[in-house]
Amino acid sequence: MLSFTTKGASLRLAAAAAVLAAAGSVGVAAADEPAPAQGRTLVVLGDSFAANPACDGVLVKCDGNNDAASHECLHRDTSWPVQLSALMGVPAADFENATCTNASIDSGPVTSTGKEIPGRDGYTLSQLAIKASKNGAFGPRTQVVAIQLGANDSWPRDSTNVADAPSQLRCALNMSQGCDADAVDKEHWPELDTITGAAYADRIRKVVEYVKYYAPNAKIQLVGYPELAPVNSNTWCLDVLGTFRYIQPRGGAVNAFWNRLDDAERDAAQILSIDFVDARVPTAGHGLCAPDPWVLAALDPKVNLVGLPFHPTPRGDTAVAAEVYSHLGR
Repeated sequence: MLSFTTKGASLRLAAAAAVLAAAGSVGVAAADEPAPAQGRTLVVLGDSFAANPACDGVLVKCDGNNDAASHECLHRDTSWPVQLSALMGVPAADFENATCTNASIDSGPVTSTGKEIPGRDGYTLSQLAIKASKNGAFGPRTQVVAIQLGANDSWPRDSTNVADAPSQLRCALNMSQGCDADAVDKEHWPELDTITGAAYADRIRKVVEYVKYYAPNAKIQLVGYPELAPVNSNTWCLDVLGTFRYIQPRGGAVNAFWNRLDDAERDAAQILSIDFVDARVPTAGHGLCAPDPWVLAALDPKVNLVGLPFHPTPRGDTAVAAEVYSHLGR
């Protein structure tokens, strides 16, 4: 059991901040406040699939209500982390919801060659961990630390190609080119062969080691993404306004990306000796092209009018929360 005393806490936290800063591609300021001794019961670090804000960028802006300090860290009250906290009986004060739209593992706004990537300005995993540390999230009381990231990252690391929601929309709406194997060959899409368990593990290792040290009693979970399409499907769908289903028959590379990412997370969890929660299991058969999708379309009043396309509906989040919760007793 680690000893957490007030004396020396500032030095340990500053050292940890330096380690976490080195883990990400974006520089961060060293934490300047000592972490409370005990930590919080539940900590979630994640991107928009975890935050799942009640905005869509069209009807409702995803800008933190014009508060720059929020950095797009808006959370829907039906998101799976919030539902998980309810299942665990964790009060809000004992729950650290460090999930933010546009977050990534370590993909910063500028590559090593100096090329700026528009829109890539979200928190990295190391920054989310430091943010949580400043709130005293990690300690011997911490029971669960769940991580859901990777969808907004470049693959390989430091490249310019990502498979984020805007990229998926461009592929879905581009009927002439689509997003099949040609998209990868033409460098319009991440290099699928670089999405491996070893690569994923390397990119999150320092943060996982940090959590293991400062929250020694916590169960660390890598949470996968819900099903957007069946494993072998080449089709990508987008329902618009609840009246029209746009079908992209050349969506093989999009689906292959999610398959590779799912496999990489599973393998990385094994490499790092942490738990993997396969979110595809409880959401199987409810992807974008399904009769009963648990993934948001574009402004669909039948499913959920406001929300980010390709992100979980409240029903989808309920299924993911229940799956994560079921792992806690294992």
